[in-house]
Amino acid sequence: MENDTSGFTLPPAPGGLCFDRNDFVKTNFSVDNFLAEHQNVASLESMRDDLGAYLKVLRLAMIELINKDYANFVNLSATLIGFDKAITKIHTPLTQLNEEVLSVKQCLEDAMKELSMWLSQRNGLQKKKQLLRYYSQTINCLSTLENILQDITNKKKHEQIALADRAAMQFNQLKFSIHKCDNLIKADQKTQFSVIENKLVQQVNDLLFQFWNDSDDTNLLKALLTLASLDRVAETEMLVRKKAIAPLLQDIIKEPALQRSKDGLQGIYDKILALLDTKLKLLHTVMEHSKMSFLTKPYRFLVNCFWCEVESRLEVNLASIFAPGNPKIFYRRYNESVQFVMKLEEYCGDRAMVKILHDTAEYKSFQRRWNLPVYFQIRFQEIAGSFEATLHINPTKEEHDGWVLKETYTCWQAIQQCWSDGVYIEALAHKFWKLSLQLLSRYSTWACTFCSQRTSPKLESTNVNRTLIDNSISIYVDTQTLQQRLPQFLQDVETKISCQNKDLLKSSLRPTEEVLQGTKHKIRECIVNELYEYFNVQLKQVSDIPRLYRKTNRSVPTKPCTYIDVVAKEIHQFHEDAKKRLDNEFIHEIFEALFNIMTVSYYKYVEDVLTSVQKTEESLRRLKQIREKTALQSSESVGTTDGEKIRLQLRVDITSYAALAHASQIDVNTVHKYKELNSMVTEAVKSIDIK
Repeated sequence: MENDTSGFTLPPAPGGLCFDRNDFVKTNFSVDNFLAEHQNVASLESMRDDLGAYLKVLRLAMIELINKDYANFVNLSATLIGFDKAITKIHTPLTQLNEEVLSVKQCLEDAMKELSMWLSQRNGLQKKKQLLRYYSQTINCLSTLENILQDITNKKKHEQIALADRAAMQFNQLKFSIHKCDNLIKADQKTQFSVIENKLVQQVNDLLFQFWNDSDDTNLLKALLTLASLDRVAETEMLVRKKAIAPLLQDIIKEPALQRSKDGLQGIYDKILALLDTKLKLLHTVMEHSKMSFLTKPYRFLVNCFWCEVESRLEVNLASIFAPGNPKIFYRRYNESVQFVMKLEEYCGDRAMVKILHDTAEYKSFQRRWNLPVYFQIRFQEIAGSFEATLHINPTKEEHDGWVLKETYTCWQAIQQCWSDGVYIEALAHKFWKLSLQLLSRYSTWACTFCSQRTSPKLESTNVNRTLIDNSISIYVDTQTLQQRLPQFLQDVETKISCQNKDLLKSSLRPTEEVLQGTKHKIRECIVNELYEYFNVQLKQVSDIPRLYRKTNRSVPTKPCTYIDVVAKEIHQFHEDAKKRLDNEFIHEIFEALFNIMTVSYYKYVEDVLTSVQKTEESLRRLKQIREKTALQSSESVGTTDGEKIRLQLRVDITSYAALAHASQIDVNTVHKYKELNSMVTEAVKSIDIK
């Protein structure tokens, strides 16, 4: 270690030194490291002085040590005189002692080798003796078993099973003995062993079925335990499957029986399960006996015997039930099969046995035989295809169950159909959920497409397309209703899906809800654009105002022009119709967007009129300047000019326009370009003096 010292104590150092005296006795002491560690502690001059002071201490300590042991140092050479003769004197006896020790060691090693050889021989003899004992035991067991097997046939049944159990114990002992002395066993003896084994197993098997036919549960249990002691569990299960279960299922699981069954496949399944409560009840009960639980390799009658045989016959003899061509029949048969397996799981008793059932190759094969992807594809075409067929360019009104449009009602019915009895299969829950989201997305796309097809402005519109507006409103009403019903729809789906993570469904539905909410913007844009196309034509009529007052000698205007009345009448009509079906918030959004784009156009048209009036007045003014002053004075004495009347008419129109916006619950001060429009007209009429 870094702090280890050499094991001796240095003399005390005077106080005030810049280093520790123990630094010098560390095993890894280095001058360079010492200087590097203390360079920041003291200067080189101070370190030199401290080292010199401590060097004096060390020298004094060394002198004291020499003085203390001076006599020993002086007598050291005298003490060693004659020491070599003493060494030579003891060398000879030590050499002899070493030779004697080596001789004894060699004798011991020879004795150990001889003892080890005798022990090996003894061990070999013991093994041979043990082999002979096993061989003798084998010969005796073979003879005893032959006698027992001959006696079994002459005894009564309850005595036969007792002898068979005794023979099984004797056979297991024989089996152990043969295993131990296999090299000594002759070929004819091995043949004899195989014959005895087959004969014993055959006799116990015969007793097994005799007890089963006689409903003797006590002796049937003994026979099964005897076969288990012979390690014949798997063979016994297969024998029971072929000789006891297969004959019972032969007339039940076949195509003619399915055709004759009034209840179809369900009737077949009922007959199969009835066997467990009637003809096979004794076997099932005995194999589930508490004594069976102590077996190292227990019987699994329900799984390895009953289920495997049933599933095998269903696949071979009733292959038609798996055909997915007719989805209604497929659904019924699949559902009946699922219920059958669930009832079979109830007979299993515990989850461990259910898991064993699910792990069997037959269970996995049974699940694969049901072509669920094809079934879903057929249902997909039915549901999505029928919904797609109802989607036309223009919506169809058909009020039903709270829906306004046929398309929305069909979409909702398609979504409900995905989860309805007769269609929904839990194994396809993820696919039906995806289809539901696709249907909602398709409806949203259709709604947005309809609202977008008329958004491009037309050159001229003489009438409002009330059908387009009415359909847009209908889509809005249905989308709002759809969004309100989606939470309840989600709850209904959650009750049908055995999914632990319910939040996953909610999160996957959220994008669809956002798409549905996005249709609101498209609908508003469609309605606003349709109204604007018509109103824009009316607002353009502001350019006709100069013709109304040029050289017509009209009076000073006090009422708005006809185009304002037309716009006001149409807005009022739209509002009266819309408030019956739309919420106030959406109506306000429509009017807000409408007045924003209308005012921008209106501003441009008014600006063009004022610019034209100003240019006309400047042209007239230049012409008048050419005339005589008297003519100019005569014209100046006239009342309000045509240009002033035009400006005053614009002010009246703008005021009416603002009143119209106010009546529509719109704050004109927040409308785009309205402040500029109002300021422009106000500035234009500022200097007019009405006479």
